[in-house]
Amino acid sequence: LGVDSVEIYMLHEPDENVPIEESLEALNEQVEAGKVKSIGCSNFTADMLKESLEVSEKNGWARFEITEPPFSLADRRYESDFLPLCLKEEISTIPYSPLAAGFLAGKYTPNKDKLPKGTRFDISPGHADIYFNDHNFRVVHQLHEKAKEMDIPIVQLAMAWVMTNPCVTSTLIGARKTEHIDNAVSALEMDLDLGLREEISNWD
Repeated sequence: LGVDSVEIYMLHEPDENVPIEESLEALNEQVEAGKVKSIGCSNFTADMLKESLEVSEKNGWARFEITEPPFSLADRRYESDFLPLCLKEEISTIPYSPLAAGFLAGKYTPNKDKLPKGTRFDISPGHADIYFNDHNFRVVHQLHEKAKEMDIPIVQLAMAWVMTNPCVTSTLIGARKTEHIDNAVSALEMDLDLGLREEISNWD
């Protein structure tokens, strides 16, 4: 990278073959050596994060200061326990896949055999197993209707819902086109009304 240190070093996912103590000790060494300023984790559960924080506190090591969970209207697994834990512990949370790998863009049908060519689900069909279910397709329909009513892109509304969660610090955007960035900026700037956000949160 051509630098003496990195701002953030994250574990991409838990490794069940390596004790968390071992990983944290190695990360702490890099922090103490001045090579890493902050450490974080991605795809950890709330229980895993709690354990990690306890290990760091017990040993006086650097702790996870940043987390990167998946979070969207089509994947709310982390909403009830993980995100509030991060808020309580003052840990920055930077969710990825706010559009559920593009599922919330509204271009898919329940028929997995007819995925639009060149889309992420066409390239990585395994994503369909994660997001393709009746509930999520109902959410997409309601997103489409609400976005149409508001005269905004469906993706803008879906991202705004993620960005306005009080536990979210920032949001990772997987942009491949400049319009993807434009939509993300518009989502950030629209400052989603709390009443509307609650309405969307209660969609079933």
